[in-house]
Formats: sequence, structure tokens, C-alpha cells
Amino acid sequence: MPVTEPNIQSNLGVSTRQVGGFAAVGFLAFSEVTSGMLQSWYIPLIPQIGQRLAVNPAQLNWVLASYLLSTVICVPVLAKLGDKYGHRRMVLFVLGTVTIGTIITAAAPSFGIFLLGRIIQGTLGALLPLEFAILRERAGASAGRAIGILVGCLGGGGAAGTLLVGILGTHANLTIALYLPAALTLASLATIAMFVPETTTRATGSIDWTGAALLGTGLAAFLVGISNGSKLGWTSTTTLMAIGGGLALLVVFVVTEKKISSPLVDLTLLTKGGVGFLLGLTALFGLQFYGAATVTALYFASKPEIVGYGFGLDSMGIGLAITPVPFALMIASSLADSLAQRIGTRAVLQISAVLISIWFGGLIVFRHSLTGFISMGLIGGTGVGLFIALLPALVISRARPQDSGIAGALYNTSRTVAGATAGAVFTAIMSGMVISGSKIPSETAFIAVWSVCIGVGVFIFVLAPFLNKLGGKAYQPEPTEQLIDLPVRESS
Repeated sequence: MPVTEPNIQSNLGVSTRQVGGFAAVGFLAFSEVTSGMLQSWYIPLIPQIGQRLAVNPAQLNWVLASYLLSTVICVPVLAKLGDKYGHRRMVLFVLGTVTIGTIITAAAPSFGIFLLGRIIQGTLGALLPLEFAILRERAGASAGRAIGILVGCLGGGGAAGTLLVGILGTHANLTIALYLPAALTLASLATIAMFVPETTTRATGSIDWTGAALLGTGLAAFLVGISNGSKLGWTSTTTLMAIGGGLALLVVFVVTEKKISSPLVDLTLLTKGGVGFLLGLTALFGLQFYGAATVTALYFASKPEIVGYGFGLDSMGIGLAITPVPFALMIASSLADSLAQRIGTRAVLQISAVLISIWFGGLIVFRHSLTGFISMGLIGGTGVGLFIALLPALVISRARPQDSGIAGALYNTSRTVAGATAGAVFTAIMSGMVISGSKIPSETAFIAVWSVCIGVGVFIFVLAPFLNKLGGKAYQPEPTEQLIDLPVRESS
């Protein structure tokens, strides 16, 4: 039967005046390889960072938490600024600030200064949404495939970064390992400045700074409460105030956005444009993939001679063991759009959900076989690659051209918040199911987490057929709609 759903590539609402086209993809892809490397760079180095700066393991949680919170605050604002002042301009700003933040972390004389660098690096989260917006305009009918390539490069960069930093962390000076990403981001900045043209469509109106403050502060407070719930207690005053206060600010944000003429987020995009449904699917995916990542890494590291499960791998071994996931992700994401054109987007999303569920089921079945356990990553990475290549293209296709950046930011933020929430819930599961007489998670705790992820995959499979009905249609401009269309430039 012919597929009746809209084609992603042909409905991204792009201008007919395309410049740069697919030539821009390679230069943007280099920046995404760099981004992927940077995002995976610090985890293997955390023990050495703690030794250098004399901080305890509890404090080291802020190495990731500070970056996460900064990302949640920065991404919507930078994406909106890109919609208004130019996406390429904001990409250059992001790469410049990330370079500065990376240098600060490498040269930091204290943990506080190190965290300042990590906070500045949080602008990196806006890179992908901004580049999605560039591709929507510049790649034209090939935008869907171009987005898949960028997502694949991000995954490939993550794999390369994990392996490279594992080698450097073992055989090189820590300072060299911390400085290297700055050279990569600086090279990305120079490449894009020279070869990637600016977008031409601009959003009108002023920047909604009040909405930005409410959204960023609300999300940050909510994540702080969720992230510390297991440690402080879910009924503690601090936890409840953070979660409740964050949710209250988000409610105020929604009320405020409905009353102003130039909101940070056009809420009709969520309620009428179908983006809300797509973000719901994205959040479910975030629960699975990002929430379970730490749990699976912990299982790799657990020593079977001590706790009775796991494989006892060191940081280098873990890096090698997880490589099949980003490798398969990179390949699948580059093929996702072509597959969607052949069998339909809904079918590909369902295939993705099945593969991810098989992945987590395989982790349970092969939890005592290292070869089987690792091989499951190829199946899971394929499912993940299909999903994350299609969803952002769908989200952006539902937005007006001048809202492309903020639409991509909503996609990114929904994954982040859902992943952080799942991480906290899974931490609670791990803390509540322990080996008798200890605080070490039992093997049953890991099985429970992976079982939840299987259930989420089944839920995504059930929801995918409603894509056409609830997921909206690609944006079609009104005949009277006026956009600011700037003169086209070949380069800066």
C-alpha cells in the first residue's frame, strides 16, 4: 500500500533560493564530530580530575551536572537568538565560548574555576539545533538526509572521543588531554566561518527574556531536585522545594507565553502543530537511552568475583565495549531518511522501537556473556540511529522557518530533561535493590532498569502509528505570511 504520510525531505518548508546546499554539510559535520568528542571527553577523566583538584567523589558529580544545567538554560536562548539574528552567527558564538570554556577547564587552578569552564561549555548543547536550522534552509530537499548525516557524525565523534581520551588518560599528561578539545573547537569555528553561509530567514519581534529566564530557571530547579532526590531524600524539604518550585516556574512560563506577542516558544506549535506529540516520543526515547547509559556502564565495570555479576572492565575496556553503539548509530542515522522514503516514517520508528527493546532484552539474556552483551550494542545502536535521525527532522518540519532554531532546541531539551529524570529514577531503583548487608546494587536492580526500558520501547511502538494523526503536518506558509528574507551571501 502506498505510504500517505508526508515526506520529511520535501516538506521542510525551505526557501527556493538555496545557497551552499549540501556543500555546507561536510563543514557542519566536522563540528558535530568535535561536539560528540567533547561530550564524551570528561567522563573517563573524572578520577584524574578529582586527584588533581583534590575533590571527593560526591563533588565530582558536578562535572556533569554543571554542564547539564547550563545546557538546559542556554539552549532555548541561543536557538531563539539564532532565529532572530542568524543561525551561523550563533554557531560561531557557541564554538567560541566552548573553546574558552575548554581552555578554562584545562588551566583551572581550583575546582570552582573548573566548574566555571564546564558551565561555559554548556552552550555546546545549542550547536545541533542551530545547525539543523541551517540545513533546513541550505540543504533544501535533502535536509532530512543531511540531518541524519549530522546526527551520525555526532555519534561517531562520541565513539572516537571515548577511545581517544581513554588512550590519552592512560598514556599522556592530563593537561594535554584537557587542552586538545579546545584545538578541535577552534578548528571547527574557523572552518564554519570561512565556508558555511548564513541563513536568510529571520524571526521578527523582540527576544522574550522573561520567558527565557522562567524556562531556564524552572528546568534547572526541576533537574536539581530530581538529580538530588535519591541523595537528599524524595520527601526532604530541599527536594520538594526544588521540584515544586521548578514546576511552578514552568507553569508561570506557559501562562506568560500565551499573553505576549513575541513569545520565546510559540505554544501553538506544541498544541496544534503536532510538535508536542513528537517531543513526547523524544522524551520517551530519552528515558531509555540516556537514563540507562550509566547503569549499563556500571554493569560493565562491576567485578563478578566480588558482587557476582558484571565483567570487571576498566575505563579503556568500557570505552571499547560501548563502541558498537555509536558505530551502528552512525551508519543507521545516515540511512534513516532513505529508509523512511521507502517504507514510511511510522514504520521506521516502529522498527527503531523494536530494535531498542531487543537491545535491552539482550542485555538481560546475555548479562553473563561479554561477547553477547557487547554485540547487543550493534542492534541498539541501529535502533537509536534510526530514531534520532528522523525525529529532529520531523520536529523542525512542523515549525515555521523563522522558528527552526527554537524547535530544534525543544527537541534537544526534551531529551535532556527526560534522560536526567530517568537517571534519577533508575538511581532510586538501584539504591532500593541492593545486595543484602551492603549498598551495592543487586543484579536484579539492573534487570529491573533494563525491563523498564523494554516497556518504554513497547510504548513507543504503540504510539508510532498515531504519527499522522497526532504528529501534525509539515509547515505550509499562509499566502499572506511575511518573513524577513535577507540577501543571500555565498560566504562570510
